[in-house]
Order: sequence, then C-alpha cells, then structure tokens
Amino acid sequence: MSKIEIKSLTGIRGIAALYVIMFHWYNHLSQKQTVFSSSQMDQLFTNFLKHGYLSVDLFFALSGFVLCVASYNLFSEQIAVQDYKKFIYKRFFRLFPVYICLTLLYYVVFGGSKVIDLLINLTLFQGIVPSHSGSIIPPGWSLTNEWVVCFVFPFLLFYGLKIKRKVWLLVIIALLLLLLISIVRGYAINWGSYSFFKKINGFYPIVGYTRGPASLLRTIAAFLLGIFAFIIYRFQNKGSYLKYLKYLIIPSFALLFISNSDILIILLLPVLILYITQANFLNRFLSSKPVHFAGLISYSLYLNHFLFINTYDSVLAFVKINNDLFSLSYILVSTFIFSTVTYYVIEKPGIALYKYRLKYKAVNNKNLPHEKNGAPVNPETLQETILTSRNTKE
Repeated sequence: MSKIEIKSLTGIRGIAALYVIMFHWYNHLSQKQTVFSSSQMDQLFTNFLKHGYLSVDLFFALSGFVLCVASYNLFSEQIAVQDYKKFIYKRFFRLFPVYICLTLLYYVVFGGSKVIDLLINLTLFQGIVPSHSGSIIPPGWSLTNEWVVCFVFPFLLFYGLKIKRKVWLLVIIALLLLLLISIVRGYAINWGSYSFFKKINGFYPIVGYTRGPASLLRTIAAFLLGIFAFIIYRFQNKGSYLKYLKYLIIPSFALLFISNSDILIILLLPVLILYITQANFLNRFLSSKPVHFAGLISYSLYLNHFLFINTYDSVLAFVKINNDLFSLSYILVSTFIFSTVTYYVIEKPGIALYKYRLKYKAVNNKNLPHEKNGAPVNPETLQETILTSRNTKE
C-alpha cells in the first residue's frame, strides 16, 4: 500500500524543533535583554520563550498520532509477534542511526562521560538506569522515553481502540499522570532533577524539569493524547467534535504566553493536531515546502543544536560579536545547515536500510504471500499499513 503523508504533521515538527532550539538558546546564551518597552509585553514574550520545552510534549503526542496512522491495521484486532517485531525494527532504524553517530560525536567533542555511560547511552536506555541516567546528547532523555514507550505503544493503541466509545478516558488518564508528576516530589520519581524539586512545596504544574520515572509518565501522557486525537480523527463524524476546533486553537496558542499553564497546554495538544489535519490556512502553511522540509530534518535539528550552543564561546572568541541577534542567528543557521547534512547522509540511509531489510526478507521468505497468478506480492506492499479511509486536503 502506498504511503500517505499528512504533510502538516511533518511541518509542525519543524516549527516545534525551532521552538525548542530557541528555548535552549534563551537559557544558555541569551543576555535576556528587554525586547519591548512595556514590561508586561516583555514578560509575555519571556513566558513564550520559556514554554519552548513543551515542544517535546508535542513531539510525543505527534508520535502517538502518526504511529496510530501507520500501525492501525497491524494492531487494531490483535498484537501478533511478527507485527510487533516489525514495528520495533522500524522504530529502531528511524531513531538509532543518526542518534548513535551524533552520540559518538558529542562524546569525542565534549568528553566528560565515562565509557560505561557512553555504552548505556548507545542503547538509548540511559533514562531508565538510575545511576547512569544522564544523556551525552542533552535532549537525549526524551529519546529514551520515546524508545521505551515504543515497546508498549502497540498495547496502548490496541486497548485504546477497545474503549473508543469512551475515548475521553484517555484524556482523563493523561491528566491524572500530569497531576501526579506535578504533586509528587520524591527522588524515586525525579532522579536527575530532584535537587531542584526538593526546594518546592505543593502543586507545581511545570513539567520541564521532570527526569527519570516522572518524565516517562509525562511521555506516556502525551502519547495517550496522541492516540486520543487519532481515535477522534478516525472514528468521529466531522460534524461532531472537529467543527469546534477553530474555537479552541487560539486559546491553545494564547496559553504559551501565560506562566504555569503547562498542563492545560499539553491537554490541548490534540486540538492542535486535529486542527492542522483539516483544510485551513495553518494546514497549508505547515504543508508548504520550506516548513515541510524543516519537519523532515526536525529530528536532526533536535539532536544537533547543542553542538553549536556548547561551542559558541569558541566562536565568540573568534568573531568578537556578542549579542542576542548574532548568537540566535548563528545557532539557527549552523544547526539547520548541519542537520540538512546529517539528514541526507545518515537519517535517510538509515530509513532506507530498514526498507532494504524488509524487501530482502520478503523476497527470501518461503511463506511470502502470492497473487492469484502465482507471482510474489510486491515487497513494498508489505511495508507499514497506512490509514486510507480518510483523505485530507494538503
């Protein structure tokens, strides 16, 4: 079956990657100068920049939705061992080739990590190893969570579909998980960030500092919201829920300018996902060639940007220019150029390697299905099954 891509969902990944880069730039390099003459406007802008870490939650929710699209026919009725293995293999070849190469690059350039930490990092399980939970690539903690959740995702989808008539239960579960990590402060649930959390008492609805088990629960919550969005998209009549999205999309963006609104923003991620799958201006913008390309290289953007943040001091000593406009421009442009290279040199070949493996296995499988005329089924048709019952205008 031919692959159908919802380009707007790829495009929004590019915007989210740039947003998280701006967040890290603000935290590590910005001189935090006032931008607006009004202190209130400046505070709103600062709140917007500080919410950049929620791009990670959007990545998780998007993964939940897109994996549902790709895996619906595989796991809607049962979870067969062969289909489960195929799903894990595909995710491995999507995540690992560029991740391994860049982990080694970070290790060589910046050092500071023990060999055992490098080896654990190369498995992408570092986030669930208590005494070795640090990531050589700073954003690597989120990749650990995505990789771990991949192993349970088929079950989340399978059982999520079982309660599709009560699909709002997924939102309730996600809310409960987000409330849990906003209330519980112990080291058992927050490993690397406990030194920060132990100074806070009571409810704290900012999820950006979660690490260890708390961050894994945060990831599961976002994946559940992505599955919720898929079930609404796949099974609900357009005349019911989807027609109201336009009234929620503006409040969803407005919350980015308000502090302590993390939980509400995360809970409204399905609104954004569903809205951009419909025919509207935002869909067309996110599907445009430049934005879509940024989405294609978004994984590399996410992995690469700390290479340039952490080496900026060396650049500064050479160019003798130090202001926010220059530092942000340098980080964005350098990351974009280098990520384009890693996408074409590592990411795409890694994805192609999976397809080659699938094709090779299909051709050599004695039990390969045959057409009526006895000819083998085209191996390309044995790739991921894609939702085709609904076409959206791109």
